[in-house]
Amino acid sequence: MSNDIIQQLNNHNIYGYGSAELIKFETQMTTYFSREFKRWRNNKDLPEVHGVSSFEGDIAKKETHAESIEHYNKTFNIYQAFLDKKYMAYTMAYYGATDNEPNANEAKSLENAQIDKFELIIKRAQIEDGHSILELGCGFGGFSRYLLEKFPNITLTGINPSVVQTAHLRETLLDKNQQTHNNRFNLVQKFFDDITKDDIDFGSYDRVISIGVLEAVTNLDKLFKLISLALKSGGKTFHHFIVSTDTIPQFLSAEDTLMADYFPGGHIWPYDEPKRHNTHLKFIDSWFVNGMNYWRTLDEWHKRFWESIEILYPEYLTLEEVDDWNKYFILCKSMFSPDKGKSYGNGHYLYEKN
Repeated sequence: MSNDIIQQLNNHNIYGYGSAELIKFETQMTTYFSREFKRWRNNKDLPEVHGVSSFEGDIAKKETHAESIEHYNKTFNIYQAFLDKKYMAYTMAYYGATDNEPNANEAKSLENAQIDKFELIIKRAQIEDGHSILELGCGFGGFSRYLLEKFPNITLTGINPSVVQTAHLRETLLDKNQQTHNNRFNLVQKFFDDITKDDIDFGSYDRVISIGVLEAVTNLDKLFKLISLALKSGGKTFHHFIVSTDTIPQFLSAEDTLMADYFPGGHIWPYDEPKRHNTHLKFIDSWFVNGMNYWRTLDEWHKRFWESIEILYPEYLTLEEVDDWNKYFILCKSMFSPDKGKSYGNGHYLYEKN
């Protein structure tokens, strides 16, 4: 790493991964979130008590659509620098951390941990060869690509509004000149809450899957109604997204926190909230995934980001953007690490069509 670049960044109070300054900043942020989690420990208030409902409004906030996708529409080279090399999964990788054994497997690579996450989802979502699958918010297509490789008779439709991510999908899964091309994959470039029967075949899917999407959903009830229309009779839907163990009022709306800078219109629902939604879908099971898995994922992303800083800065990132990404990694990491990942992690939820 060039000393000139590091010095230039340091001169603007931007410090690299592993530096004393950044470790101090993460410690301060972790202390803050630890205090907040302790403050609200065992709070089981329904969100309505704090003026937020997962049964009302649009599926997602229309007024923040454009802003909410900005984080996923940065230059492709930025994501390529820190995500796993093959699947480019931009969600938690699974390092085996549990509430009983919160220490993530340090020997496991990011690449293998993402595959382990995919395998965990396949098991819990009860995905089988021959299924027709709808993936809401399919990102760079990592999970879809993995399913296509694993199951020779599976078919997939991915929903994604991101210009950058869909361009990657077209280059990999849809370009007939590429080895990765697959005619069992179909792409719909739209916000998932805008899809209609003109975009997908309602009543035709064995599984509807989302990974890292429901944080952006305001009205879970309305989304589940749409999903029930998409599913076949007896079909199931599985969702993986960030949750808090307890109800933390300021997390219920991103606009009340620093999260609004990165994910406007977002929500962190308490773990029990999605279980209340039984009208359009039958709740089957849920699992809490310890937050140290995401801390380890973010830490590896952060490390790789700085290992690529000479590539990223100044060609693809300004000083302000380097600082912004740096703070983003620290902010996210410090939310998952308190209580050894027991207060803030991911929820897995399985439902069946009524």
